[in-house]
Amino acid sequence: MPRKGEGLRDLRVGEGDPVALWFEDPEQPEARGVLARRRADRIGVVLDGDIPERLWEEGFRLDRESPEVTLDRGARAIEQARGLKASSPEGRLLDQLLGLQEPEAGRPAPITFLDPALEPDQQRAVARGVASDGLTLVLGPPGTGKTRTLAELVRQAVVRGERVLISAASNTAVDNLVLRLDGAGVPVVRLGHPARVLPAVEGRTLDVLLEQTDAWRLARAWTRQAEDIRRRARKPSRGGFDREAREARRAAFHEARALLRDARDQLRATQHMILDRAPVIAATAAGADSVLLGGQRFDLVVLDEATQAPDPLALVALLRAPRAVLAGDPHQLPPTVIAREALALGLGTTFFERLALRPGAEGRWVTTLRVQHRMHRALMAFPNHATYGGVLAASPAVAGACMEDLGIPEDGGRPGPFVAVDSAGRGWEEERGEDDPSTRNPGHAGRTAAEVRRLIERGVAAADIGVIAPYYAQVRLLRDLLAPELAQGLEISTVDAFQGREKLAMVVDLVRSNDAGELGFLQDIRRTNVALTRAQRFLLVLLDGGTLGAHPYYAALLAHAQDSGAWMSAFVDD
Repeated sequence: MPRKGEGLRDLRVGEGDPVALWFEDPEQPEARGVLARRRADRIGVVLDGDIPERLWEEGFRLDRESPEVTLDRGARAIEQARGLKASSPEGRLLDQLLGLQEPEAGRPAPITFLDPALEPDQQRAVARGVASDGLTLVLGPPGTGKTRTLAELVRQAVVRGERVLISAASNTAVDNLVLRLDGAGVPVVRLGHPARVLPAVEGRTLDVLLEQTDAWRLARAWTRQAEDIRRRARKPSRGGFDREAREARRAAFHEARALLRDARDQLRATQHMILDRAPVIAATAAGADSVLLGGQRFDLVVLDEATQAPDPLALVALLRAPRAVLAGDPHQLPPTVIAREALALGLGTTFFERLALRPGAEGRWVTTLRVQHRMHRALMAFPNHATYGGVLAASPAVAGACMEDLGIPEDGGRPGPFVAVDSAGRGWEEERGEDDPSTRNPGHAGRTAAEVRRLIERGVAAADIGVIAPYYAQVRLLRDLLAPELAQGLEISTVDAFQGREKLAMVVDLVRSNDAGELGFLQDIRRTNVALTRAQRFLLVLLDGGTLGAHPYYAALLAHAQDSGAWMSAFVDD
């Protein structure tokens, strides 16, 4: 829970997170559920099962639920993998994932592409995925149309009469693919709690599809009838509860239980009917272990964000089919692994990374998408050369796209799409609170807030601006400083929240400023790469060159800014 006086805005639980509600003992919660909606002054929680009477009282606490359920699913997947026969299709796929056998690229057959706007790299990725008898990989740097490519691949599989499981490490990535397929008219069923999915996807969730059936309406009627019978049976008769009344009461409760059992059976049968008829099922990697799927098999699994899924969770989805397409980018967010022992044993790398690095992978079982459709060429330049070896090319539609094209006047003090503001020498030192291990920088926060307001005064809508800070303490500070702009649609968050997303304009505050040159987890440049590749037409980065400049990556960023005329000192326009 947030500290006293902070308000709900800084609650470190997001929509879709599992939560527990408790009074005296957090180990024995009164109820469990999912955080459905959160606002500045209130939150909504969808509970599992009935609402305990005590929760109508004040004083209960809310905590994020432990991740043990997810860990258990990964452990079960490992045990299932151990039991596979090497000669089975699933066993051969597992051998390819483990590097014991090289993936064999099938012979691509002629394809009539359903999406006529696909580029050659995207077409090659689709053709290889369709032809493969086992495993293929799609390496998709920022803005290169990875989701579009995967959607075409799924559509091609459906045309061929195949059943497909689409999955990803996060709910957002799953939903983006569902939206693309739904827009193309592909019937998709989204597994998972409705509170965890984007509002635009709710209509494809199993729960909502179930509510549209006659079986659901019948089950609701039976449930109401059972509740009415129970309510009447609880009321004592005029003669009290004599033997005859007790027998009648027992019979009533028996009838109510029978009605509820029939209602559950009706709903369960209808759920299975919906799933059996769906050519495409969508779930997170962990959610692919849903009891609703039981032992269902698929012809193909498509796993997006494969570079974020630890091997055990990736297996949860991948073991449901003999063929798989993995998509991701090893230069973006890595898997979340907390235990150092697990990192030492290799859990910090993924199937995708190990397979993509094998000699001869590119062009055989790995296809790299090279044309990006998000960024102005000036915004693409540094990540392209520092991270992607210069292989990316900007699509003509975005290569020269400027703010001025949208009627937003030029800012003479911030010329060009890219600006790097260097705070070296300003004395804006980082700090940490007594009870908060996260790092913040009040001087940087003030300048970041000023830059956001400058963009808004220039004519950029608050909803078209995103602010990234790598430390949550800085995020909280920026949210306080920019509260009116937040109410207008401005987004301020950590790197993770912006993965896979983009904004017209981005302001990135790298926070760290100290004499020792300590960078903390900014040393993991994959996170910085994500932050620097979210903007479409304008990017401003605030950094202390004195602190970050000793690191080769940030030294290259500063040199690039100076060489391209994008560098400016924080002493200017303070």
